[in-house]
Amino acid sequence: MSPIIKQTIKNKNISFWKILLMIVMTVIIVNTVIGFFAKFGSTIASIAALLSLVMCTVICGMIIYKNLAYYNYRVIDDELMVERVIGRTNHIFFHINIKDIKYIKPYREADLKNDNEKIHKFVIGSNKADWYIIEFQREDKIYRLIIEPNETFLEGIKQNIKKTEDKGIGS
Repeated sequence: MSPIIKQTIKNKNISFWKILLMIVMTVIIVNTVIGFFAKFGSTIASIAALLSLVMCTVICGMIIYKNLAYYNYRVIDDELMVERVIGRTNHIFFHINIKDIKYIKPYREADLKNDNEKIHKFVIGSNKADWYIIEFQREDKIYRLIIEPNETFLEGIKQNIKKTEDKGIGS
């Protein structure tokens, strides 16, 4: 049995107070919009209030989702798992058999012009120098994952790919 390799990518730059300030500012802006539309009558103000409530909910959800979510990458036996964690809930997005991986290479070396491929990002921030692309095929569809592995995790994936190729399992 091969060792379990795990990495967690978290956003280190955001504080609770910054998120709270972003949400409060969103509520203040929505309240100002409602006040502005109140001048045009109660019907228009009611519609504006409902639309503002929906917009505020969506914007606050996006702020929380973007700034509080983090990612776990795991390699267990011959599987790579990628999951997004928000609070106490985690959602496994991909279970990838190592033998299905076509390649893993730095983001800057990848050709991203093929429209038939689905690209999924599981990274925090915008430092593309640390990003890698994993391409795999499932059910006649080509998928690409963008991840941000550290050296230990990257070497673990490459060793598992090499093991499956040595066994004659991989492509």
